Amino acid sequence: MTLDKNTIQSMISNHLEESARPLIVLLGVTACGKTALSVELCKALGNAEVVNADSRQLFKHLNIGTGKITPDQMQGVPHHLFDVLEPTDEVTAAWYKKEAERTIDDILDRGNIPMLVGGSMLYIAAITDGLTFKEQEDALRSPESNCKYDLLIFGLQKSRDDTVVLINNRIDAMFADGWMQEVQGLLDSGYTKEDPAMKSVGYKEIMEYIESGTPETLEDLRELISAKTRQYAKRQRTWWRNDTRIHWL
Repeated sequence: MTLDKNTIQSMISNHLEESARPLIVLLGVTACGKTALSVELCKALGNAEVVNADSRQLFKHLNIGTGKITPDQMQGVPHHLFDVLEPTDEVTAAWYKKEAERTIDDILDRGNIPMLVGGSMLYIAAITDGLTFKEQEDALRSPESNCKYDLLIFGLQKSRDDTVVLINNRIDAMFADGWMQEVQGLLDSGYTKEDPAMKSVGYKEIMEYIESGTPETLEDLRELISAKTRQYAKRQRTWWRNDTRIHWL
């Protein structure tokens, strides 16, 4: 389905009129442009606030390699659940659900519109599918009716070929922006590849490259990170493929 921005805004307006507790969701594979579109939509609505649903962007100090939005890029739109954890902090979907729902409820109670934005599949599902958790790591898929909110879900998608190009270009841009220096700074601050935040694609690989010279060349390192990012994008696409609630853009 191809929807222009006027149609999207009309769908949102209708949804807000019909919903008691509306939640707009914008999801999609990595590097597809969710951040820019979310800010544009929030500005058009006037009273919308972004709630982060990217597990890597919860961590402080991980900026370049996570594609984290900058204050200038926010353009005055309130953003929540960014930079709330230290790289040494453990995080689970159960923790995220509690914090995200608390944040969403606060936005609604203030009369504003929450927009959940990101690509972390389980974290988004924790909210949209009303997942319950027996233990910190064990998620049970619950009926969708258990969701606390009235959902309108948009998904951004590109062709597989375009996604490969976007990911490769993004990785190149991250290196050009100083990703290696960012990771060196984390090492200098005492963080290691065993810390929870370093599970993020790219950070552990760059740390290993700096510490042990593996892989052998910088070009091999870039390709390794690009390949793992492409694999992650494939998993994202597969996760959402059969979700009929999503309006794909």
